[in-house]
Amino acid sequence: MKIKSKYLRGDIIQWLLDDEVSLYFLLKIIPGFKGHDIHKEINPTLHSALYSAHKKAYKYFDTPGIGIMWFFSSLVEIGFKASDNAVYRVLKEILTYQQDDGGFTLNWKPFCSTACITGQIVYSLIESGYQGKELENGITWILDHQRHDGGWLHCPVASFGDALKYLLFKRAGEGIRLEHTDVPSCAVATVMCARALMKINKQNSNDSVQRAIAYILRNDAMFKETGCRCRVAYNHELLGYPFYLDYDSIDAIHFSLLLGEKALSLRIRLFNQCIKKQFDDGSFPLEHRRRGCMHDFLQLPVKRGERDKLTTIRLLSMLLGTGNAIME
Repeated sequence: MKIKSKYLRGDIIQWLLDDEVSLYFLLKIIPGFKGHDIHKEINPTLHSALYSAHKKAYKYFDTPGIGIMWFFSSLVEIGFKASDNAVYRVLKEILTYQQDDGGFTLNWKPFCSTACITGQIVYSLIESGYQGKELENGITWILDHQRHDGGWLHCPVASFGDALKYLLFKRAGEGIRLEHTDVPSCAVATVMCARALMKINKQNSNDSVQRAIAYILRNDAMFKETGCRCRVAYNHELLGYPFYLDYDSIDAIHFSLLLGEKALSLRIRLFNQCIKKQFDDGSFPLEHRRRGCMHDFLQLPVKRGERDKLTTIRLLSMLLGTGNAIME
């Protein structure tokens, strides 16, 4: 089987099939691909080994690269389910950080529900196949905390005064609310919540998803350097394999498809930016490997700027999803 597109400069399928990791992700990300008879799975023991050095890092539970929320989302991203014993043990620990209102919290004291973490964990819970009441409570929190502009605040602390009340006096104060006219919604939090809502098939979430994507595209939040209000800004035009509190242009293209013709000009712009990064053999470069990315989790040796199999597979999936490639 081959993937053909006028936008591909070369045939890179054989290159993608020559190791078990890229083969695994090729079959996972492009389910219709049947170019190989062997479906190798990444050894679960590897992931236990990867995390063994971080067993004392539970107090940093939300942190990309070391926390148990990152670890859980990483396992789910590569295909593990809640029914797997190792995943379920981590999942049960994560659920202890769900707040009474249904949201999940950052590594703050006192704890408070935050949109970026809630969206990420709800998405991973859905992907894992978990169906407990905690999932329903998390979905309800997301729907209840969408702002009038279609986005979500990163966290309830929306001003310097709120921060003082919350962090210094250990109480919420009177100024914490959903709407602060002087504080824009957070792009990362909005992407995470929108991704979670896109995974469920509930009628009442459709409108929320449409409003969220409209906010993201309207504010150019997918394309400019941005990030959570309390995190270092990221350039989301750089390609890689982000999944934990992170996204890139490939994600933006998939989001834009839900808005149809209304997002066509933006989709074309992003599409062209991605295609121009292609090497002469049809492969694509890894441009970032931040701690919320698959390359960091699997400790893959690819360096930034080098041609990369996982990034190339994501681009192939995007070409197929947008109707710009076919499988033969």
